[in-house]
Amino acid sequence: MTCYRKVALLCLVATATLLLAMPSMAGSLDLNAKGRTESDQDRDSYNKPEELFAFWGIKNGMKVMDLYPGDGWTTQLLSQAVGSKGKVLAYASYSHESFEKRVKEAGGLKNVEETIVAYPEGFETLDEHLKQIPDASLDAVITIRNYHDIKNPIPVLAELKRIIKPGGILGIADSRTTTAVKRDPPVCRIAEDVIIKEVTGAGFKLAGVSQMLSNPKDDYSRAFWDARWIVDQACLKFVR
Repeated sequence: MTCYRKVALLCLVATATLLLAMPSMAGSLDLNAKGRTESDQDRDSYNKPEELFAFWGIKNGMKVMDLYPGDGWTTQLLSQAVGSKGKVLAYASYSHESFEKRVKEAGGLKNVEETIVAYPEGFETLDEHLKQIPDASLDAVITIRNYHDIKNPIPVLAELKRIIKPGGILGIADSRTTTAVKRDPPVCRIAEDVIIKEVTGAGFKLAGVSQMLSNPKDDYSRAFWDARWIVDQACLKFVR
């Protein structure tokens, strides 16, 4: 065998090994899966889960934390995206009855593990709870319209950086307000640049900003539950 062929063979073996080690891309989501409601599908139309997961880089086989899962809309779809070889941690669940109902109606989500932290404790002492999770044990942490409620983001971000693997993802989507306001608790909004400043200040790198959930017609005066379909949302991807 010539040296050229030996090198070519070694390159092919190395590439194949790398591809086997990497999680594969997530397949398309079944938005009509068992247990999903008309309300869920309405939310699909303005929160664009397939596009959102693709932007964040959620792949089959990943271990992902759905931080503050609410009623489990995101969790159920993440369960599909990571597949049977992946795992979803529904962490700091503050709406357990609704979450449990969804899981039951879905026929059980075998790759999902729920951790209950009652409201408002989950937003006030999250960093203390996260200390129970091993270092560099997660491929990604995502949270949708909840970052604005975290009372102590600096220690929380330090814990998230600790538990996310090097090169792992922190995906945040949240309802925007203006830079001048920064945070607007009554309507659950936060300025996009405030999120970026805090997260990059904790040592994460900004890897992407998407306008897929933007709506310039939003006047920022109402909370998402008043007008879900018009809320202008920041959509950010950070890398550990």
